[in-house]
Amino acid sequence: MRAVRAVLACLLFACSLQPHAFELAPVKASLWSERDGVAPGRPFTLALRLLHAPGWHSYWIVPGDSGLPTRLSWTLPPGIVAGPIQWPVPRRLPIGALVDYGYEGDVLLLSDLQAAPDLPPGGEVRIRARAQWLMCHDVCIPASQDLEIALPVRAPQALHPTAEAEAFARARARIPRELKLADAAATRAGARVTLAFAAPPGPIPRRLEFFALEPGRIEPSAPQALTTDGRTVRLELTAAQPVGGDLRALRGVLSADGGPDAGGWSGTVEVPFAP
Repeated sequence: MRAVRAVLACLLFACSLQPHAFELAPVKASLWSERDGVAPGRPFTLALRLLHAPGWHSYWIVPGDSGLPTRLSWTLPPGIVAGPIQWPVPRRLPIGALVDYGYEGDVLLLSDLQAAPDLPPGGEVRIRARAQWLMCHDVCIPASQDLEIALPVRAPQALHPTAEAEAFARARARIPRELKLADAAATRAGARVTLAFAAPPGPIPRRLEFFALEPGRIEPSAPQALTTDGRTVRLELTAAQPVGGDLRALRGVLSADGGPDAGGWSGTVEVPFAP
């Protein structure tokens, strides 16, 4: 079932929708800028904003049991270089017996760009991006849109935050950073995978979710069982079958108590398996 759905999603994603299909699209896309211009030699941040209708979702970089991640293809003027999407912490999204990893509601996918030092002030840069995403509810529909934003080239002191700058700050807080877990250990016995560590300062996590950054490593739809003993935390996971012989570390995003949006924490971890 999972394989069939994933193949169908990939086939659909490769097809183009007719133009009128976007008029009723349940996910609306736009390109936002954090500041009202670009300064020569300075970095700047743009965002793909995806506004989902209730009940619809799009996908994280690793989609879970099915789906495809959102993609951005840039068309940049000379002197501008774009970095990759910075993925915020996703949600576990049960779809029948499957679990997808993705986003609902209003989400910003940030990308940092760099302007060349010789970018001439007084001009304008016109940045184009083609966004492609798969949106799912009780059905999955591929979508794409060509987006564009024009920004003046100014001195750094002449730049100001846009009306959307606060949304950028909130989105940036949701992007997981490297997390060093104290006394971390990962073990595997058959399909059973255990992550143990000392809880960071603050409340002991009451809910813990792990999102593998490598597909086909951890079973997305399997339960994730949290137990604690004092400040020692253990999370039981299930390895995807067949277990690859090259699975040497547990690598992914760990999100506690709903992540930063809900007052918890999150971060990326990489814990080698015990020999």
